Amino acid sequence: MTLKTLKLALLSLLLVASSQSYAFDISERKASQLVQSKYKAKKLLKVESISSRGTKAFKIKILLNSGRLKTVYVNKKSGKISERQP
Repeated sequence: MTLKTLKLALLSLLLVASSQSYAFDISERKASQLVQSKYKAKKLLKVESISSRGTKAFKIKILLNSGRLKTVYVNKKSGKISERQP
């Protein structure tokens, strides 16, 4: 492997690594929309930003059409919705 190829490979690796570290979190509004869409929520009651064991998430409380209260969590990086606290 030539020095030029090695430098190019290293530069490519650094660019990929830096782009991943600057990935933006999803917004509170987007997290709320995802939850309301998935659960067909009647009303959004509360959105709270939390951090648990290094994982950033939104804690969202909704009122379902059945009248039941539900709390769900949305991962800020991936947008994944979970019913368990991260």
